[in-house]
Amino acid sequence: MINSKFTISRLETALRSHSGAQYQNRGSSGAAPAKAPAPAAVAVLFNIKNAEPCVLMIKRASTLSHHSGEWAFPGGMIEESDDSPMYAALRETNEELGVAEEDIDLWCGMAPVDTSTGFEVWPYAGRIRDHATLTLQESEVAEVVNVPVSVFVDDASKRTITLIRNGGTRTMTAFAYGDRIIWGASARIIANTIDIVKNVA
Repeated sequence: MINSKFTISRLETALRSHSGAQYQNRGSSGAAPAKAPAPAAVAVLFNIKNAEPCVLMIKRASTLSHHSGEWAFPGGMIEESDDSPMYAALRETNEELGVAEEDIDLWCGMAPVDTSTGFEVWPYAGRIRDHATLTLQESEVAEVVNVPVSVFVDDASKRTITLIRNGGTRTMTAFAYGDRIIWGASARIIANTIDIVKNVA
């Protein structure tokens, strides 16, 4: 089965070998110039649940002003006090989920992804300790789920959705996990991550 190839060991080896060093300290910190994308950073954190490699995702609280109710990776805006986008991803993960930095082993940075809502998102892949304690910040996080990596590998999980916004129409790939639909920048980030692993010999 194709899914059996995506072990946690393969994920780590492939992503650690990814030439993403240029992303470790790139990106803007602080306020973005007028009309430029607002800089943000997220953590794409893998773990093992029920003997299967998974990736941790959050459902954003319905009260948030941006991307409310959507499935996403822990993270948020890069602040002026952040030393780098990577630090911002760790800080936001701690704020949203109460995960200490020592419970996270980051493997690599990846190319940023732009959103239709005006953000430039810098993703950082790594592993969260399997038994790390999560303390959700309920004002920002409604739910946490560990999505099997197989969901993002199997064609059966893929969906095509149409987004109508600001008078324009876009068709994009999404992923279904039970009654959850993962789409937009989050879908592109995890698809890019899986592509990196697939392309490592």
